[in-house]
Amino acid sequence: MTMVKIILVVEDDTSIRELLMELLESEGYRVASAVNGLEGIRYLQGNDSPDLILIDLMMPVMDGYAFRTEQLKHAAWSKIPTVVMSAEANAKEKMKSFQVSAFLSKPVDLETILKTVSRLI
Repeated sequence: MTMVKIILVVEDDTSIRELLMELLESEGYRVASAVNGLEGIRYLQGNDSPDLILIDLMMPVMDGYAFRTEQLKHAAWSKIPTVVMSAEANAKEKMKSFQVSAFLSKPVDLETILKTVSRLI
């Protein structure tokens, strides 16, 4: 029996978050979501670690930079493959020091998301 892989989607834009959840669920993944980095951290604190995190950078309350900084402080969380998505100029360059598994520029092609997730899980 194959274990269903869990993906945590951290995205403040409702339409993007729902689209990602629908896309990933249609591929057989179990998906949890958070509307900002703080909710993402709370998810990590209260649940089994997801197999992958898909996160936006620019969000209210706690952005992707602060989330990733907090994630890297915890040994178990830091091992979770993390894919950053952003339309922010120079974000890919800024994220190099954050040791992310992949960076996707927004708008992101759905096929690219699926290929990236499949490669990392």
